[in-house]
Amino acid sequence: METFLKRFQSFKPPTLTGTENAIDCENCLEDIEQLFKALDYTDDRRVKLIVHQLHGLGKSWWIATKKALENQGTVITWAVFITAFYQRFFPVSYRKDKGAEFANLRQGQLNIEEYVAKFTSLLKFAPHVAISDEAQADQFINGLNPDVFTLVNTGRPNTFSDALNHAKGSEAGLLRQRRAQFVPSAAKLPQENPQIRHPLFSMLEAA
Repeated sequence: METFLKRFQSFKPPTLTGTENAIDCENCLEDIEQLFKALDYTDDRRVKLIVHQLHGLGKSWWIATKKALENQGTVITWAVFITAFYQRFFPVSYRKDKGAEFANLRQGQLNIEEYVAKFTSLLKFAPHVAISDEAQADQFINGLNPDVFTLVNTGRPNTFSDALNHAKGSEAGLLRQRRAQFVPSAAKLPQENPQIRHPLFSMLEAA
């Protein structure tokens, strides 16, 4: 564990005290999450490492909250930590606005990678969805563009991971189809007519 901690902290991740404003706090958490993803750290390791980035009010709050959750039989995952942190340190009005943004999120002009990035960044503001893998899959699928939705919904994946993989595959397939429509077939390519010759060739042959 000490090796993982040293490696993690060598990247100088931000610290949280719980006294930051909502935007700064959210940016700090997103930076930490991105680092966890880049280092490919497991959910369990993230939970163990985050305590080292909490100071002051943030640290004392998490020690007490973690103990209370464990006494209730709650399995402490990264999603559980994030949800609890936002509920404690973010204003109700901010959380409501972000929750509404998540509820109304649609793929629109975004590609799948952009859509999933937006989806996961807002997920923490919808704890009723975040706690259920199936609920995440349903919400994600329902926000897809109609052409991708139709393909993904055929198998109706019940986990977020499966839904995402289906969506990526469907998008790639649709892109291949669209590209193929713009590639002219050999039969449509202009053919040289051997009967039509430039006058210059006739003059050269006659000389």
